[in-house]
Amino acid sequence: MPTYNTVQKRWLAVQSRDKAADDQFFYGVTSTGVYCYPSCPSKAALRANTVFFSTRNEATDAGLRACKRCRSDEAPLAVRQAQLVEDACQLIKNAPSSAKVEDIADQLSVSRYHLQKLFQHYLSLSPKAYAKAARAQDLERALNASSTVTEAVYAAGYESASTYYAEGAERLGMSAKRYQSKGDGLHIRYGFGTTRYGKIVVGCTDKGVCCILFGDTQQHMLEDLETRFSKATLVRDTQKLEPVIASVVEQIDTPSLNANLSVDVQGTAFQEQVWQALRQIPTGSTATYSEVATSIGKPKASRAVATACAANPLAVIVPCHRVVRASGELSGYRWGVERKRALLTDEKEENSKPT
Repeated sequence: MPTYNTVQKRWLAVQSRDKAADDQFFYGVTSTGVYCYPSCPSKAALRANTVFFSTRNEATDAGLRACKRCRSDEAPLAVRQAQLVEDACQLIKNAPSSAKVEDIADQLSVSRYHLQKLFQHYLSLSPKAYAKAARAQDLERALNASSTVTEAVYAAGYESASTYYAEGAERLGMSAKRYQSKGDGLHIRYGFGTTRYGKIVVGCTDKGVCCILFGDTQQHMLEDLETRFSKATLVRDTQKLEPVIASVVEQIDTPSLNANLSVDVQGTAFQEQVWQALRQIPTGSTATYSEVATSIGKPKASRAVATACAANPLAVIVPCHRVVRASGELSGYRWGVERKRALLTDEKEENSKPT
């Protein structure tokens, strides 16, 4: 966190409209009689007319009034925006059926465009995508509590079974019936390959790659696969999967390649949100659990992020190895810390090569 403990630093923050300084101090303009946040978009004041205050009360005691542009008598803009997104998420969750972005925006007295922009900034997804994920998560809970799939579909807020199959089935990656029966009836083909970091098993559904696991032996990897998909039908098909396995190996060995793999990842709405955030971490870079949690709008969910990383079914392709502790130290990796260290080292070296 930057410090603004000198007049010079505060003046520089005002000149650059530094949002990070908004909860650190206020500045007043003696010629207009107002006080503002450092990030205020108003026309810049002259240095001779600018005074600084550590608190809002100091500014009002000096006879200055709040700026109507930056609303300096309220919480900082970033805090208000985050609260707006949180309120929108709550409205979406509480909606009895599919929530329209326009209606949510109207209830919050903002434009649809502004709401979509804030969702992308704080959650890295659209309000519509969030609504689908929230309802799909409700469906997962309802499937475990309901006696029939139809009952669960309506309990989760879907207006009809056809609406669910247009949205929910796509997100879950399997039908509601299969989800309720722990994947019973799901057909998964699998095959083995070898990367520079060790042996892997690759599992595929008709929709795409659903599992990539490291292991010391084929037997160990098969047991891991069977544990994850205990009710599915597993069929070894290395020959037909050879092109897919080759593409996976190439992607793991050369992460900057960004191969276009079709994937069929199945997890909770929160897990999928974390996995999506992991894929945004650039090759050769790392992020802390706290930073990942903040990037998805849940800054207090560091432990939950760590749990979602541990549940990641796609080794390297969903790069949970790029998440480290706040100290920068390498934390546990389900496929071995040494493998994690090798992946990060090679990615940094590859990233530093001249293009």
